[in-house]
Amino acid sequence: MSRRATIKWLHWLSALMILYFFLVEPEDVRRLGAAALATHAGVGAVFALVVVAWFAMYLAKGLAGRPGPKLPGWGKRFHPLAHKAMYWGLLAMAISGGLIGLFAPYAVMAFGAFPIAPNFDVKFLHNAMQELHEIVFNALLFGIVVHTAFHAWRHFRLKDNALRIMVPKPLHKYL
Repeated sequence: MSRRATIKWLHWLSALMILYFFLVEPEDVRRLGAAALATHAGVGAVFALVVVAWFAMYLAKGLAGRPGPKLPGWGKRFHPLAHKAMYWGLLAMAISGGLIGLFAPYAVMAFGAFPIAPNFDVKFLHNAMQELHEIVFNALLFGIVVHTAFHAWRHFRLKDNALRIMVPKPLHKYL
């Protein structure tokens, strides 16, 4: 599989998992109990693997996309900074989520079957990581909205086909 195809898969897997995390808020997980927490932890573990793979590709080869020739000067400067911020934001979300589990007062089981964090039971750090994770997640959501708006603007206003780069080929006919 080519690098571009791999990045498309990682991009859309991340997008679907972030949508899951957006729809299933931590309050919902707490209210629904152990099964919901196990599912949240499992999806989080899969998300962390996707993010680490994607981040490793970024560290090894840099950004895959480049600013297009139709972008104005500010857009050419914004493009790499925004994408780097997304990479670091995704990594920060995965790490802060993992630290919640690490400091939890219970053993964390992904999907109720796979142990992914021991029971260190450091309540102060567990609570602090929950707060940090919420802040990082909200900042990441804001970044995702800006990222999406920027590429939609590029595609529809500048007509540089920016969306075709990241969407699967079957969806190209709708763009």
